[in-house]
Amino acid sequence: MESGKNLTGYILVAASAITFSAKGVFAKLLYRYGIDPVTLLALRFALAMPLFWAAVWFFPSDKVSWKDIFYIALSGLLGLYLAALADFYGLLYIDASLERVILYAYPAFVVIWTRLFFREPMTLRKIFSLALTYAGLALVMKLFQGVEKTHLIGAGLVLISAVIYSLSYIFTDVFSRRVSGVKLSAYATTAAAFAFLGTWGAQKGAMPREPGAWALLLCLAVISTFVPVLTINLGIKRIGASRAAIASFIGPVSTAVLAWAVLGESLEPVQLAGMCLVMAGVFVVSFEKKS
Repeated sequence: MESGKNLTGYILVAASAITFSAKGVFAKLLYRYGIDPVTLLALRFALAMPLFWAAVWFFPSDKVSWKDIFYIALSGLLGLYLAALADFYGLLYIDASLERVILYAYPAFVVIWTRLFFREPMTLRKIFSLALTYAGLALVMKLFQGVEKTHLIGAGLVLISAVIYSLSYIFTDVFSRRVSGVKLSAYATTAAAFAFLGTWGAQKGAMPREPGAWALLLCLAVISTFVPVLTINLGIKRIGASRAAIASFIGPVSTAVLAWAVLGESLEPVQLAGMCLVMAGVFVVSFEKKS
């Protein structure tokens, strides 16, 4: 029974990683229509929000306390609003494949948060993991060669996104123990949707008019928002945050393949080596047993 639950959890998280990996590709295609990041994100979450509440209606669960709703909404504002803003602005400057590799460094930051908040010991395995991850990021960003200012800005924004997302990841792990994954997704997404719509309204963003842009927005909302957010929350609930990091190992690879096939992007050999180091760092820390 337990093995079946674990298998389901791994499948859910892998599905989340693959569908979420298409996000950067959709964003790059939408930018060609002249859509700015705030408009893109506001419409993305506005289109996705009804799907999450439909899922709540189809899969009823225990009532959630107002206190938990508050903290879940805060998690949504961190992981889905602030992190997404930094991420999508970063995509204006760097390739989608590079963005995904940098974003995938978030488990290394989870190690730091757990050390600060929960006093978990900084073991040799964790230190080795952090060293691998940061060495990989240095190679991916080509820091030793010198890098263009715009690329550095983009990479820096995505790195900030990874730091913020890692914090929301801990929120998800904690609250998934007493709140259903479906409701967790719905409350977090709703908080992010209203935040984006408020930001969009404040800057008086314009609606896209091209049918192609709306088709891409719908794909972004369903394939790279509804499906991955729901499946990652359901997956973490079954196998925990550490194991989920292992299952999401396929994310940067699938992004690189999609970006190559759709956008014609490619990573240089040194960046591919950095990508392997980042994933190795995540792999090392994810196999450590919980204290």
